[in-house]
Amino acid sequence: MIGPVWDVAALAFGWLPFYLWLVVGLGLGAQAFGAAPLTKGELEAATAAAVLAALAISYVHRHYTFVVVYGDREVFSQRARAYWLAPALIVAILALAKATASLSPATVAGIKLSPWQIALFVTGAWNIWHTLQQRYGLLRIYAGKLGGGTERPEQARRDRALIWLATASVAVALPLLRPQLLAGHVNARKAARVLAPLAEAWWAWALLAAVIGAFAWVLLSWLRHELRAPATPGQRAPRLAMMGSTLLLFAVFLVHGPVVGYLCFGTAHAVEYMAFVHHYGTKKYGRGDRRGAAAAVLADARLAVPALAGGLLLVFWLIHEQRRTDLYLIYYTATSWLHFLYDGWIWKVRRPELARTLELGARTQAGA
Repeated sequence: MIGPVWDVAALAFGWLPFYLWLVVGLGLGAQAFGAAPLTKGELEAATAAAVLAALAISYVHRHYTFVVVYGDREVFSQRARAYWLAPALIVAILALAKATASLSPATVAGIKLSPWQIALFVTGAWNIWHTLQQRYGLLRIYAGKLGGGTERPEQARRDRALIWLATASVAVALPLLRPQLLAGHVNARKAARVLAPLAEAWWAWALLAAVIGAFAWVLLSWLRHELRAPATPGQRAPRLAMMGSTLLLFAVFLVHGPVVGYLCFGTAHAVEYMAFVHHYGTKKYGRGDRRGAAAAVLADARLAVPALAGGLLLVFWLIHEQRRTDLYLIYYTATSWLHFLYDGWIWKVRRPELARTLELGARTQAGA
């Protein structure tokens, strides 16, 4: 998409430095490599540092979306009413959920759920969907550039199936094969207690065999069609690297547990997003015929992008001590929802403007 070094370092494996810092630097999940387990105090301190860093990176990347939307008159005009109403509506929903969080919660399957807990569940589920769909979208962009059959809807379906079957395999395998990895965080321990009876259920093991079998079958089919494309190894490398990176991220869950896995996946998403938006911005605004905040920031990354990222990090640092207040929680969650929503509107490979800017041409039949 950009160049061999940039694609590998930022798009496919931009998460590796963060992963090494978590495991080697902080010691989270390092038992997998023979290290001594952290004490309770060390584990809490390491987890807090890792979460804070991941939240900071995520904070920066989601505001890039707002620059693209509110800083480009053409983009904003395509859904002007929605871009005005969505923030007000989402803030109102979340404020109401937080205000009623102390009321008697409803009980579902023995679990007490307040409106705010439901809002946080929606945030987490939407975040998973959003993160995996971004990886799928990047794979489809590479397919549009490579051609040779990889751009066809059939291979698009295999891309999507492989990602979601990997998700299902990890979700089922963790509590059955690696239940000890769920002890690293209070919420993971709660999930472990709920899921513990599954280890005694025959159908849970049958489900694991089914999803792993389906994953293996789709992976072999994906590879067979991928290698049929009339392309050199260098031309295939970007798609193979992106899919390989995605599967390695899933492997992190099984090796180090859900906390390290989730933090690495979220950080990978943020880094690859910023790299993609920078690339798209330089191609769209680099000609100098567009005006506005988006063009000013994204047309030339040498000064404006570091200034934007640094400014956002400063804002995050200045307000992060307020992160337990209701106002901060509503703000942070609202910007998450808006980021998810806006990305679904503006970053679709099938949009003519996006395909044209990325030089995909008529070959892209991604449906992404």
